[in-house]
Amino acid sequence: MRKEDIQKKILDLSIAQWNQSFGGTSALDICDKISVSNEEVMREMESLCKDKKGTINANVELYAIRIDPENPKFEIPKESTTTHVFFPRKELLEDHFYGSKLVREGFPEYKNRLHCGANQLELVMFSEEVLSRYFDHPEWYEIDDSLSGGHIWTKSEAPENRYLYVRHGKRKLDNGQSAVTAIFKDLYAMSPEEQRHWHAYELNEASFDSNDPNFARFVARTYDGAWVDFPKPLQEVLNRITEINQLFGDELLFKKHQNDHFRPPVKNTRKSYYDSCSEFYKLIGPDSLNHKLIKNILKKEFSAADGELIHKESKRPLSTVQLLELLEEKMGIDGVISSQIRLVGKDRMEADHKITSSTVEEHNFIEEFISLCQNFSGAANQFMQKLQQHAVT
Repeated sequence: MRKEDIQKKILDLSIAQWNQSFGGTSALDICDKISVSNEEVMREMESLCKDKKGTINANVELYAIRIDPENPKFEIPKESTTTHVFFPRKELLEDHFYGSKLVREGFPEYKNRLHCGANQLELVMFSEEVLSRYFDHPEWYEIDDSLSGGHIWTKSEAPENRYLYVRHGKRKLDNGQSAVTAIFKDLYAMSPEEQRHWHAYELNEASFDSNDPNFARFVARTYDGAWVDFPKPLQEVLNRITEINQLFGDELLFKKHQNDHFRPPVKNTRKSYYDSCSEFYKLIGPDSLNHKLIKNILKKEFSAADGELIHKESKRPLSTVQLLELLEEKMGIDGVISSQIRLVGKDRMEADHKITSSTVEEHNFIEEFISLCQNFSGAANQFMQKLQQHAVT
């Protein structure tokens, strides 16, 4: 077979293979189909690369497995074969796609792009707002989120057109805000409706912070398979609440220790920030704090007199947060956790009583909310240690 004919066969077969699997084609696969040696196909693959018609993974060790239909016994050869794996140039794949029947199949966005040569493991960047669809419907989606990213997948209760499983990362932009990343392999496996949703929030251009340890963790886990922990400040809040509650047996200091709507702002707006603070406050504010338990601790463990439980000026009984402040004072950690609760409560009041802007601002509200969570967790840990030292359980 002439050199030109071999090269044409390589291109035709590798393009056909790409549109089936979105992967490369080995010289072993091709030599079997055109009755040319593996070595000869490898040479022509190298020539095609020189002509900039594709790329190769060179000298890959593969096992040539052949099954005889009349004697279908599966055996792995004892020795591997050195071969090349060829990938057609993106422009060739794109030309083929728009000149074939595939273009009329009506594939969704990210499957179209794979047919046109996108790499399955290539990252696509999105506005962080893309995640709001999933946080808004905890009844349909399981969400594992962190500062580095996580996973989102549909529950069995979700409508069929909502199907997705996506590994998402977080990447810091130069302005301090974050973008969401996802790989093509997960994007094209989504339902068409979900692909349309993600495409609507895709970032065409972005300038990234080169020093981003959280994104480095995502890359290490996703591409290198490394065992790395993703920072989860919201989960840390829930962990501290649970740990404090466990000190009291059947009693709970925080009566509300779960909230499906406790989430970071996914839009960098004042309104989204206040809404997140409001959900945070439901976990740690006076509606969650056990007024009776705090009062009993003050009386039994610290011998607080009835007069201490009355506000000196108003002559009214101390509020739940004021009782907590008194307990901290008795333990020698004035305002450690109560001050953090009041900070979150202040912003929660803004959410409930003011009409706030929904426009994006330069201020990083997402980072501010994360800081609130981290500060509360640190304060809760200190508070818990003091409870243990005073044997207040």
